[in-house]
Amino acid sequence: MNEYRTHFITNGGDSLDRLKDIPSLNFELFNFSTGYKNIFYSRKFYEYLRDYVRRNEIGLIHSHHRFPELISTRISKILNVKTVTTAHSYVSGFKYLSFRSDRIISVSNSVRNFLIKNYGLSKEKVITIYNPVEHLINTDLELSKKFKEENNITSEKKVLLFAGRIAKDKGYDTLIKSFDLVTKQQTNVVLIIIGQIDNMVHRFKYIVKNKKIILIPPQKNISYLFSISNIVVLPSRIDPFPFVMIESGSMKKPFIGGNTGGIAEFIEDGKNGLLIDPENPGQLAEKINFLLNNPGIGKQLGENLFEKVNRFCDYNNYFSEVEKIYDSLLTC
Repeated sequence: MNEYRTHFITNGGDSLDRLKDIPSLNFELFNFSTGYKNIFYSRKFYEYLRDYVRRNEIGLIHSHHRFPELISTRISKILNVKTVTTAHSYVSGFKYLSFRSDRIISVSNSVRNFLIKNYGLSKEKVITIYNPVEHLINTDLELSKKFKEENNITSEKKVLLFAGRIAKDKGYDTLIKSFDLVTKQQTNVVLIIIGQIDNMVHRFKYIVKNKKIILIPPQKNISYLFSISNIVVLPSRIDPFPFVMIESGSMKKPFIGGNTGGIAEFIEDGKNGLLIDPENPGQLAEKINFLLNNPGIGKQLGENLFEKVNRFCDYNNYFSEVEKIYDSLLTC
């Protein structure tokens, strides 16, 4: 195994505190934007990264966004560095400027196939490595207890959890409609929704009126929410490979997801989770009721998902596969 001297350049984010705890990591903050605003940062970022790479004798750049990737591939032509980028989602536009790195890592085969079809990439160039996940072990029992007390979640109540952007592509509207159906049969059930609201109008239209729905903003640590939940639900219409799915597995929670993208790729219906048509609230309600009425089956689904997450989303395996890509480029 080669040892790498690692440099990390970021424009911010909620993981900076964690970076500071890694003594062997060199990291720098550089202010660049995302989306179309990048045009105003292009020259400045190019010059900054070029000089940084030259000064630190960097041999490979791994990017996680199309703008840094574009700049990296430009720099690679003058400084003879190798480039890798990770594709985290389905994207559009900039066809002749995107994914020009030496290797592209996709977070699922669904994303890989999308890139090959829509960006004309060769199959050999795109490699799928599932995202890794930390084991979400809830150690803050007081936080769980306090949350349950504040929201009147007593021991006899069943808890559904939705974690993700509150947006149409995540199927939250289908979830709300199905939850209305579930509450007609299950009187002691609550739904926790945690995430950023894409459209505030939707909050008042679908959520606030239902007193059995608990809406909370995004948080760094949500392991306590998984720990008190009976079922995790994500009826996405489009989803490359959601973290909440594998986080569910790490907590051995039964998972119900939309039959699409990376969810349909990873979840084997009836074995390690349940798949539903994201346009069918009745079907989702039926699956939720089934698991609430059959906790033993739900427990087994959670155990099976835990086993698969351990096999395919382990941090050590992830870094080993990424390192193989680095080695293949740096030794060729």
